[in-house]
Amino acid sequence: MSLSIATLLFTSILAAGAAEIPTEEPFWKWPLEKAVQVLNSSAWARQETFTRVVGGVGSGVSGEKEIYNTFYVRFLSARPIREAFVRIQQLQHNYESFTEEEKRRFDGLTQPNLEMDTSRWVVVTVAFRSNDPNEESSVRRYLQAQTRETLKTRAFLSTQRFPQVEIAAYFPPREEGVGAKFVFPRELGGIPLVTGNGDKITFELTDVPGANPRLRSTFSLKAMVVNGKIIL
Repeated sequence: MSLSIATLLFTSILAAGAAEIPTEEPFWKWPLEKAVQVLNSSAWARQETFTRVVGGVGSGVSGEKEIYNTFYVRFLSARPIREAFVRIQQLQHNYESFTEEEKRRFDGLTQPNLEMDTSRWVVVTVAFRSNDPNEESSVRRYLQAQTRETLKTRAFLSTQRFPQVEIAAYFPPREEGVGAKFVFPRELGGIPLVTGNGDKITFELTDVPGANPRLRSTFSLKAMVVNGKIIL
């Protein structure tokens, strides 16, 4: 992923609010701005920013007096998020200029991620950016060091029916922009985690550096409905 594309992934200058997912337009026709909006400010993506004021005149990083720590929480199990990541890869590699054979090879590499089986799992990703390099390093080390065992009492997914669902698996960050992956069961005891009657779903991570005192991100399930079905 090029630096320019990676930077776009973490911008917060786009209009706030849920992105309208064009059901009539395939993702491979999305402009870059649309793909970034889906990743940063759609029904399946939230930015949680924590600020910290550094005392003293001229103090802080590069003369800044406020530290901004932003967590990007996304539902990777929701297909629009995966489509947005693939679309950004296409644009990065100038996919439209490929020959048919080159497109087939490229599609063969991206298709497994696009078509990942999420029938049993809900996958939440957490990425992080800060205007303080030390904060970025601290959070990166934290996420790299965690395991399912260390997160069992610190990472939860909650709905109206099931408060604080325990994590089932954890994958430290490997790909730039995607972040750490938190995996939760889609059903508990045969009962779906979400139904049409629910109104929200919340991801919570405690004791993470950069958040004060915890990272908590709540999503509207109604906003996730596409063609009458909750996309999660």
